[in-house]
Amino acid sequence: MYVDECFYLNTYKGEQVEDFDTLELRAGEIVEEMTRYRLTEITFAAMPEAVQYAVKKAVCAEIEYLDANGGADLDNGAGLQSGTLGKFSFSSSAGAAEGGSGQSVYSPRALRILAPTGLLYRGGGC
Repeated sequence: MYVDECFYLNTYKGEQVEDFDTLELRAGEIVEEMTRYRLTEITFAAMPEAVQYAVKKAVCAEIEYLDANGGADLDNGAGLQSGTLGKFSFSSSAGAAEGGSGQSVYSPRALRILAPTGLLYRGGGC
């Protein structure tokens, strides 16, 4: 567990979500995956405080992203099929519903938050 609901609501200023514990668990797993498992609960404890703070914010961003896009089921490939908010209405095409153009489970904001930490680095060293 990287963040608690108090950090999410009071420090990150996230939107209220249902089933916080499930979303936090899933978001933490996804952020670990983003970093190609350079981040784990064990390695997290040894990271500099600034990197730990960025990880916490990235997990919070992922929680919001999951909540806004169908909850923890987004990670299971169950993308949003349709929805309405006020005057705005969305409906996916049949190809997208069948996985033709799947939605990323990675929050764009979480990726931007983690970018300066080096945890997303994909290159090799000499």
